[in-house]
Amino acid sequence: MNKLHPVIRHAALALVLLALAGTALAQAHEHDHAAMLGAELKRSTVEVEVPPAKLVRQDGLPTNALKELQAGTPTVLAFIYTSCTTVCPLTSHILSQLQTKLGADLAKVRLVSVSIDPEYDTPARLQAYSQRFEASAQWQHYTGSLANSVAVQKAFKAYQGDKMNHLPLIFVSGGKTKSWVRLEGFPTADQVLKELNAQSGS
Repeated sequence: MNKLHPVIRHAALALVLLALAGTALAQAHEHDHAAMLGAELKRSTVEVEVPPAKLVRQDGLPTNALKELQAGTPTVLAFIYTSCTTVCPLTSHILSQLQTKLGADLAKVRLVSVSIDPEYDTPARLQAYSQRFEASAQWQHYTGSLANSVAVQKAFKAYQGDKMNHLPLIFVSGGKTKSWVRLEGFPTADQVLKELNAQSGS
C-alpha cells in the first residue's frame, strides 16, 4: 500500500476504517438487542372478540381475521409494519427464533403478523419482509384496508392511533378460549414458547 498514490492510499485506509466501524456498530447493535430481550416485560390478559375484518395475505390470498385467528389453533400474533426500523424488526426476530425452537411442533401452531400500515404494506412488500425473517408456511403476514387493520388492532386493545406510537406487543393464545396473553416489551423466544405451552396445555 506504501507504493500507492497518496490519495488512493488514504481512500483505501478510509474504507478499511469504515468497515471496522461498521462491524463494531453492528456488534454493539446486536448486543443492545440481546440486552432488551426479556427486560421489563409486562404480562397481562385480554379478552378478544375477533372481528370478521377482511385481510389479504402476503401471497395475495384474500381472507379475514376471524378465520385466521379463530379458536382451535395455538396462535402467536404481532402487529408490525415493514418500514419500521425499531420495534418491528426485533419483534419479528423473536418470532423467527420461536419457529426454530418449536421444531416439529411448529406444524401445530399459527404465527400471525398483521400490518398496521396496510396502505404502504402491499402483499409484495410483506412477502419480501417475511422472507427477510425466513418465515415458514406456519407464519403468515397480512395487510388489507386501514379500517380493517384498525378494527383488528382495537379488538386486541393494541391501537395507538399512529404507527409511530405503536407498542412492542406479542399476543399468545392456546386456541381454547377468547383470552389472550398480552406481552408488552421484548420477550425472549423461550418466554413466548413457555406462554404458548402453558396456554395450549402442552
